[in-house]
Amino acid sequence: MNIIIEIKNKRTKLILKKDQKTLDEVVFASDENISEKLLPNFDVLLKKNKLTIGDIDNVEVETDLGDTFTSRRIAEAMKNAFDWTKKNKSQKV
Repeated sequence: MNIIIEIKNKRTKLILKKDQKTLDEVVFASDENISEKLLPNFDVLLKKNKLTIGDIDNVEVETDLGDTFTSRRIAEAMKNAFDWTKKNKSQKV
């Protein structure tokens, strides 16, 4: 399963997909406090579908914002944290 973080037209959508089929989504306004909304809504999507982070294979970011927008950077940081966690989950710290 994959989660797509889509930031377009001043709204953010978290889309849960399996094999190109949309299973569920959470939508909220993309305003100046996306940093306060993104992670809690990610958690809502997982809990609503009775999933854990281990059930997710990939997180992708799709946006119509340029590279310099903070909202995009926050979404990319979340994706990068997910990627790092998946890569290092079997290694002991």
